[in-house]
Amino acid sequence: MAWQIEYWDNGSKKNPIEKWFEKLSREEFKAITKELNMLEELGNELKLPHSRSLGKGLFELRERKFGYRLYYCFKENTIILLLTAGDKKSQAHDIEIARERLLKS
Repeated sequence: MAWQIEYWDNGSKKNPIEKWFEKLSREEFKAITKELNMLEELGNELKLPHSRSLGKGLFELRERKFGYRLYYCFKENTIILLLTAGDKKSQAHDIEIARERLLKS
């Protein structure tokens, strides 16, 4: 099955996930890209330590070198929708945002 990653869109010119990516260093972005490539390739077959379910359709992609987390859901059996991203320090807040966006998507 071919998976496609899309970003949650709030209707602004540049969505929050793109803005978050732009703040990363080249090395951090490379580490995130590695995890995203695995997610795109394996989709709902990706498991720990890379991905885990947070329940009610929300998943967490875990980048371990820098401690970044990307929160996502699956749509229409082919789309992975990135809802928000952050690091371990902002994890509780990021999960709240992801759950709100999941309900709206």
